[in-house]
Amino acid sequence: PGQQGIGNLPLNNGNEFPSDEWGGISSVEHDEAVMLEAAMFGGIPENGYRFAYAPHHFIRPEGSNPWHTPRPPSPSLEAQRLIREQQDDEYNASLQADREKELKAIQEAEACRLEEEAARKAALEEEKQKEEESRRKMEEEQECERQLAAKEASLPLEPSADEENAVNLLVRMPDGSRRGRLFLKSDRLQSLYDFIDIGRGVKPGTYRLVRPYPRRAFSDDECSLTLNELGLANKQEALFL
Repeated sequence: PGQQGIGNLPLNNGNEFPSDEWGGISSVEHDEAVMLEAAMFGGIPENGYRFAYAPHHFIRPEGSNPWHTPRPPSPSLEAQRLIREQQDDEYNASLQADREKELKAIQEAEACRLEEEAARKAALEEEKQKEEESRRKMEEEQECERQLAAKEASLPLEPSADEENAVNLLVRMPDGSRRGRLFLKSDRLQSLYDFIDIGRGVKPGTYRLVRPYPRRAFSDDECSLTLNELGLANKQEALFL
C-alpha cells in the first residue's frame, strides 16, 4: 500500500476501514498519515483523496476534539477551588456579621438617644411643674398676706377694760397657746375670726370656733352676727379651735 498513490486508490463504498490491507493500522492512524503526507508533499490532490473505506471527516465541530479524551480536573485545582469557595463563604459571613453589628450599634445608639431625650423632657417638665407650683404658692402667700393686712386694718378698736359693753374673749389655739382680746358686744363674730387669722397660728378658713359650755360650734354663716346675738355677752368668754 505504501507504493500506491493515495489519490489512485479504488473507491470502496463500504463503511468499514480495510485494516488488513493497510498493515493493520486503524482508520484514525490512516487519517493521520494522510494528513501528514498532504502536509509534506504539497497538499491534497484537486480531485481529493479516494479511500477504500468510509471517509473520515477531518473538519471537527467547533469546540470538540474527537481524538482527545477529556481528562478529569486536577485534584490540586479542585482543592484550590474548594478553598476559594470556603474563603468566599467565610468573607461573606464576616461581612454580614459586621453589617449586623453595625446595625445593632446604630439601633442601640438611637435607643439611647431617645431615652436621653425622654429623660431630658421629663426633667424639663418636672422643673416646669416645680416652678409653676412655686409661683402659685408664692401668689397664694402674697394674696394671703394681702388679705391678712386688710383684716388687721379692718379690726375694730379694742375697748378699755372698764368699758361696760366690753367682752374679753380668750381662744385656745391648737398648739395649746392662748390668744385674747377685748371686743364690744356689738362687734361681729367676723372680727374675732380676723383677730385669730392675723395671729398666723392657723390657716384662715381651716378651723371652727367652739364654746365649751354650754357647748356650741359657730358656723361661717354666723360671722355676720354680733357677739351679743350669739350669746357671747359675759365679761369673759373662753373658746377653742
